[in-house]
Amino acid sequence: MPKVSVIIPVYNTQEYLRKCLDSVIGQSLKDIEIICVDDGSTDTSPDILEEYARADARIKVIHRPNGGLVSARKAGIAAATGTYTGYVDSDDWIESDMYEKLCGLMEEKQTGLVTCGYFLEGSYTTSHLDTVDGGLYGAEDMGYLRDHAIYRMECRETGLRGGLWCKLFLTGKLKSAQLEIPDEISIAEDKVCLLRYLLDCSSVYVLKEPLYHWVIRQSSMSRESKKPQNAYLVKVHYVYQYLRSLYVHANFTEEMRFQAEVYITELIFLGINKRMGFQHKNMLWIDPYWMDKIPQNAGIVLYGAGELAEKYKAQLCSRPDIRLLAVIGGTEKKKICMDAEINSLGFVKYDYIIITIKNREKAEDIRKKLTERGIPENKIIWCEQPEAYWRYIEAERGTGNGVDQAGGPGSI
Repeated sequence: MPKVSVIIPVYNTQEYLRKCLDSVIGQSLKDIEIICVDDGSTDTSPDILEEYARADARIKVIHRPNGGLVSARKAGIAAATGTYTGYVDSDDWIESDMYEKLCGLMEEKQTGLVTCGYFLEGSYTTSHLDTVDGGLYGAEDMGYLRDHAIYRMECRETGLRGGLWCKLFLTGKLKSAQLEIPDEISIAEDKVCLLRYLLDCSSVYVLKEPLYHWVIRQSSMSRESKKPQNAYLVKVHYVYQYLRSLYVHANFTEEMRFQAEVYITELIFLGINKRMGFQHKNMLWIDPYWMDKIPQNAGIVLYGAGELAEKYKAQLCSRPDIRLLAVIGGTEKKKICMDAEINSLGFVKYDYIIITIKNREKAEDIRKKLTERGIPENKIIWCEQPEAYWRYIEAERGTGNGVDQAGGPGSI
């Protein structure tokens, strides 16, 4: 019996699959089985899987008709024989010692779950950790952890990162949880499985170290759907109905129910802004009142690319008393170096540079680079942009976190 079963659902990821498989095969922990579930791929992914299976006896390949991520994971867990089980998405990759570290903690702490952080690999790389404190949560602490698993409300953040792929589970318990998830669920499948697992888990170890690399691409398996975009609310309905079925569990608390309802609210906002095919995207994404604190007739330069820059640009252009002078901060396609961009500002008489990046960590990095290149700190603005529903939630709870509720600008 292998120590760890690694399940890799695969659907049309030929461009990424070899890097993924190489990172799993190359694990410092050798006592693993690798279960690859080909979920009806139509590219060369099945051939790549068979090639790797011939070269490494630890690899088992299951070919099946396309059924979606949940059913592919079910097929994988049904075949798992390891003491512990982890998932890896086929377009991602992992650090070489990930499973050695997670398995070591499972055995040392005698716990039912170990969770770690991850790197988000997009146009830039950021690291993401669970926001709850690191360490062991024993039986006396599990109530607290369950109440903070969906959100850590005071900082408007996820408490435990929802991805199943940055965790190691007890195989028997995971089978019970995973096989219970309805196949119809095609969004938030990781989150609901994790919550179900936590209800019957007696201890968890939180490792504050990123070991997984989550690669963002447009057509990942979790985002792929043959149904029209207007089916998004139906998908949210499936998630909500399953969460409601958990309310009767003895360990499902009133706080968990409140947070589950907030989570459904978040999914609905996500649909309005991104997933429902609206012509006007991001309708409820950015609070326009951040502009109220910019002095009249101020000359503005936006630094950054992407959807946030476009939204800021549109909002600024609606204000005749604010002058939008330039948008800089080249994308990967433009290949414009930062020095050249900042040098170009010498020809522009501006009052403020506004960093158009939502992520605080990345915005701080940009701010430092700007100041190192001679931009005065009092001319740099970054606006926190919490999702709109948070202000209503904080009003409902009678709490706040001290953040300007108008989303006003300020130094990082």
